[in-house]
Amino acid sequence: MNHKSIIDQFQIQGTVLSVEPFGGGHINDTFRIKCLDGTLNLDYLLQKVNRYVFRDIHGLMNNIDLITNHIRDKLLMERVQDLERRSLKLTRTKEGDLYFEDEDEQCWRIFNFIGDHLVFDRAPNTSIAYEGSRMFGLFLTQLSDLDPKQIVDTIPNFHNIKYRLDNLEKAVAKNPENRVSQVKNEIDYVHRSYDIMTVIYNLGEKKVIPTRIVHNDTKINNVLFDKDHKGLCVIDLDTVMAGYAHYDFGDVIRTGATTADEDEEDLKKINYDLEMFKAFSAGFLEVAGDILNEEEIDTLAHAALLFPFIMGVRFLTDFIEGDVYYKIKYPEHNLVRARAQLKLAQDGEEKLTEMQQIIHKLIS
Repeated sequence: MNHKSIIDQFQIQGTVLSVEPFGGGHINDTFRIKCLDGTLNLDYLLQKVNRYVFRDIHGLMNNIDLITNHIRDKLLMERVQDLERRSLKLTRTKEGDLYFEDEDEQCWRIFNFIGDHLVFDRAPNTSIAYEGSRMFGLFLTQLSDLDPKQIVDTIPNFHNIKYRLDNLEKAVAKNPENRVSQVKNEIDYVHRSYDIMTVIYNLGEKKVIPTRIVHNDTKINNVLFDKDHKGLCVIDLDTVMAGYAHYDFGDVIRTGATTADEDEEDLKKINYDLEMFKAFSAGFLEVAGDILNEEEIDTLAHAALLFPFIMGVRFLTDFIEGDVYYKIKYPEHNLVRARAQLKLAQDGEEKLTEMQQIIHKLIS
């Protein structure tokens, strides 16, 4: 089916003027639909959902519908202006469904399009870092009264460190490409860091920290900003699942407060910038601080260690297995990534006390 035929299945307003590829997402195929309804321009976002990554489309779409409606209800109660630019909304099919499945078993969905927005791949300054992280803290807070049991796991074990470590051990034991000898130092570091990197997991298992509904992919390019650099809306809701507040804090710190790219070869360039860490922490805690318990606050900084560690373990596992999961640009790309992320985790260990002091000062 062509795009026009797919769009015809949905309850959109106006006449379709054009359908153009949009954005740079790596998972789903996205298109901007330009429509005209009388004299009013009404744009939508059409997406083909990646069925290889997301196997339970029905559960995924129910998650998004539940989450977006919950947030919109909150904004309506608060009498927030410009509601259509501050929340995502699914457009149902003419049959009343949340998505359309074509004859090739491809699944399609349509959201409202939020126009005149800005996106930052990296926070260029502490102000953007603060505001982007504040939006993720707000997202966590808006969903804090929604039961996590209502949410389906769209990618099981996504941030489960025990699961990732088990996968690494299996890869090491099999050693299918005879690469283990190249990564002895990295494996030794992973083993040495086991206790500190499982702190959050163990607290969750003991129910010391609560399970919450979390975004799970808090890169700053998942926040839309207005022209005044104020946050409009959190997007990319496919990985919203039950988890811990640390997951959303940890990923925004890993990707935002680092001094280097994820695949930097020169390990001396890879460190945490504590000024950026403070800005991200301040934004997140401004709104989420009131809902976090004492144990969550005390261990929040551990997330800055855990998240590069998880990614390092995943890249290392993929390298050992022969680069079967992540796309690579050159033969040792996954090894470079693994070393870069483990270096960032190590720097986080060294700065843990300073990070904890920053968080407690912000809270107090």
